[in-house]
Amino acid sequence: MHRSDAGVDLYLWSARDFGTSLAAVPFVQFEPSPDLFINLKFPLALSFDGPGDFEDPGRQSRAALGNPTFTLYYSDADRKLTWYAGGRAGLPLGAVDGYDWHAARGFSAAAMAYYDLHLWAANALPVGGLGGIEYRFGRSFVLRAGGDLTFFIPVGGGIARDFLDDSDDLEAVFQAKVEPELQSRSGFGGGVALQTVWVPSVDGDQGQVSLLPYFVYDSQKTFFMRAGLLLALDRPLGPAFDRGRVTSLYLQFGGHID
Repeated sequence: MHRSDAGVDLYLWSARDFGTSLAAVPFVQFEPSPDLFINLKFPLALSFDGPGDFEDPGRQSRAALGNPTFTLYYSDADRKLTWYAGGRAGLPLGAVDGYDWHAARGFSAAAMAYYDLHLWAANALPVGGLGGIEYRFGRSFVLRAGGDLTFFIPVGGGIARDFLDDSDDLEAVFQAKVEPELQSRSGFGGGVALQTVWVPSVDGDQGQVSLLPYFVYDSQKTFFMRAGLLLALDRPLGPAFDRGRVTSLYLQFGGHID
């Protein structure tokens, strides 16, 4: 479950009213000492043929950086159970002013069904903790479960913080994931991740639930990849396949560097 890796997560969402959005999240993870891991993410938001603004109502393309994120966690394992716990902090590039910057980031947050919102939140310094488990039922079946609580400390102002409101209050976001996966001896397999994001301070709909069925291949020595479909199940981003709602293609690929 926890190894030294480098790769990228890609989410591609296209809708007639919002254009095409690509959320790209390169990552690197390494083990500086036994059972202690550092994970770095460098999100990039790209928006193509998106809606215009008041100054230029025509279709526009945009690009922005997300919040680079540093995560430090400890992981331990016995024969069947692996657990981990740690913390994270992000560099608040969402405080950069500019409509195009925030629009591209907002579309990428939607493309990921608001999961890992700390990567994209505007005008906030994201700081939080995380933890979870992986349990192996024999050689072929794995169950993963985890969650994290992130506090969004306000910085800057003037733009609503995506799923959050535009107040200057401290916000808290809780997210959780349950993920059963089947694995074969050859490295091929598949699974499904049920994800939820909950923002208790938001008026109205406080949560977003999504489902990510995927295929996976892991050589265990060098290359790994996942390919699937991210489906927003409820409002505000779902239901998937309705016009203007979120159904994103998902691709992850990378290599083991340990």
